[in-house]
Amino acid sequence: MKCAIYIRTASKTNQDYHLKTKTEQLERYISERKWDLFNSYIDIGSGTNKHKNLQAMIEDAENNKFDIILSTDPSRLLRNPELSSKMKKLCEMKEIQIITLDGSINTQQQNVDLISLYAWIIEHETQIISQRIKYGKKKRMLDEQIK
Repeated sequence: MKCAIYIRTASKTNQDYHLKTKTEQLERYISERKWDLFNSYIDIGSGTNKHKNLQAMIEDAENNKFDIILSTDPSRLLRNPELSSKMKKLCEMKEIQIITLDGSINTQQQNVDLISLYAWIIEHETQIISQRIKYGKKKRMLDEQIK
C-alpha cells in the first residue's frame, strides 16, 4: 500500500516541534503496517488560502498515485464543505482510503458517510471558535477604552 500523509499546523510557536512529532506519529503508523510512504504533504499556517499542499495531495490522489491518506485528525483534512466533498469522492470514486490517528475516520473499517458527519462537526466548531475570537478581541478593545 502506498500512503500519503497530510500535516497542517497553524501554530507559529513550537512549529518545528509540532511538525516533528506529527511526522513521527504518522511515519510510525505506516512503518508498523509495512506500508510505503509515497509523500508527505505539509501546510503551515491557518486561513483558507494556505492549504496548497492539501490541494496537491488531492490532485495526486485523483491521479491514483497512492492508496491511503493518513492524518492525525479529521480537522486537518475536512476544513470546509468543498474539501469534505472532495475527500468523500476520493473514497467513493478513486477508492482512496482515509485514516486519522485519532480513530475518528477509518474508511477501511467504517462507512464513508462519516466523513460528512465529521465535516459538519468541524465546520460548526470552527464557527464557534471564530465567534469566540471575535468576541475576545472586541472585549479587549472595550476594556482598553474603559481604562
